[in-house]
Amino acid sequence: MEVVRYVFVGTFDPMRGHIRKLGLDRYLVRISAGRDPVTGKRRQPSKVIHGTRQDAELALAHLIVENPNRDLLRSDTSLDALVERHLYAPTRNGRKRSPASGYRERSRYVTHVSPTMGERVADKIRTQEFTLLYDSLIHKGLAPGSVHAIHRLLRAAFTWGMERGLVRLNPVRLARCPSVELRPPRAPSLQTVQVHFELLLQEDLETALAVRLAATLGLRRSELAGLRWRCIDLDAGLVRIEEGLTVTPGEGRKVTETKTGLHGQGVLHLDGALIELLRDFYESLEKDAVELGVEISSDAYVFSSDPLHENPMNPDTLTHRVKTHMGRHPDLPAFTLKDMRAFTATQLEADGADITTAQAVLRHASGQTTMRHYRAARMDRVRGATVELGRRIAHQD
Repeated sequence: MEVVRYVFVGTFDPMRGHIRKLGLDRYLVRISAGRDPVTGKRRQPSKVIHGTRQDAELALAHLIVENPNRDLLRSDTSLDALVERHLYAPTRNGRKRSPASGYRERSRYVTHVSPTMGERVADKIRTQEFTLLYDSLIHKGLAPGSVHAIHRLLRAAFTWGMERGLVRLNPVRLARCPSVELRPPRAPSLQTVQVHFELLLQEDLETALAVRLAATLGLRRSELAGLRWRCIDLDAGLVRIEEGLTVTPGEGRKVTETKTGLHGQGVLHLDGALIELLRDFYESLEKDAVELGVEISSDAYVFSSDPLHENPMNPDTLTHRVKTHMGRHPDLPAFTLKDMRAFTATQLEADGADITTAQAVLRHASGQTTMRHYRAARMDRVRGATVELGRRIAHQD
C-alpha cells in the first residue's frame, strides 16, 4: 500500500490519505477523518476510482476537503490550502460553486497571490502585507477590478476559515484595496440590434436566432447553449428556462441549474415573429433528420454543432460567431451577446415595465442589479432629451 500526502496548491495539514492500486486503472482512496461525534467510531471515508493515478490523487484531495478532520484542525493552515478549501466548499446558500466561477477565481489567485504568499501560514500574514500586494499588482498594470476581485476572494476565504477554526483572524478585512467604479451597463440601440438581426438572417440563421432570443428574453449565454427543444412549446408560445451549460478548462462541459431570480420566473412568453423563426428553424432540422433517416431526439438542443443537435454548442462558439459577424460589418456599432441583457432591460424600461416585472424577466436575484440597468436606461434618455432640445432650438434659430 502506498501512503500519499497530496498537495493541492498548499497543504492540508496535517491530514494524510492512502491510495492503493486495486488493478488496471482502479484505485482505492481512503482518508482518516477523526471520530464520529455521535457514535465515537473512527471515520475513514473511501472511494474506488476508475482512471489514472492522477485521477486518484485528485479524488484524494476532494475527499479531504469534503470530510474535514475536526480533531486535527489547526491554525497553521497555509494560504494556498485555505483558499483551495474555500473554493471547493459550497457557497453560503448551500449550492456548489459554478465551475466557471471557481476556475476564474482560482486562476487569478494562482497567478497573482500564490507565488509570493501561498506557502505561508495564513494566520501569520499581516494586513499591511495584503495592502502592499495590491499596490504591487496595480503597479504591474493589473486592472483595479481584477485586484478588487482578488481582495474579495481572500476576504471571503478568511471569513470561511474563521467559521471553521482554520484561522483566528481576518487580516484582509482592513487591507486597503483600490476602489472600483461600477460602470453603468451600456446597451446597443434598438436600431443597431434590428440592423444586425436583418443581416444575420441572410448570413447565419442560427446566430440570428441566438441574438433574437437573447435580445427578447434576456437569456444568458449559458442558457442559450443549454436550451433544448423540449423546453419550447411553439403552440402555446412559451419557453422554459431550466438549465445552463458551461465549459471550464480542466473540467469540461457541465450542465448547471439556471438562475430563476427572486420570483422564480423560469417560463417566458414568445412573440409571434419569434415563434415563426423558431418553427422555421425546427422544420429545417427535421428535414436534415429525414435525409439521414433518423428522428430528432426529444432532448435535442436548439443550438448545436452537429447535424441532429444531440450535443450542445460550446457557449464560446456563440460568442465567436457574433464577434465574427461584427467584424464583417466594421461600419456598424458592435455589440456582444452579453450586451443583450442590458438591451432587454433598456427596452423594458422604455415600454414602461416596472422594476418587479423587469426583475422577473431578467431573473435577477437582486433588485439592485435591475435598478442599475434602469438607471442607465434613464440616463441615456436624459442625454437624448437634451440633444433633441438643442436640435429644436437650433432649428428655430
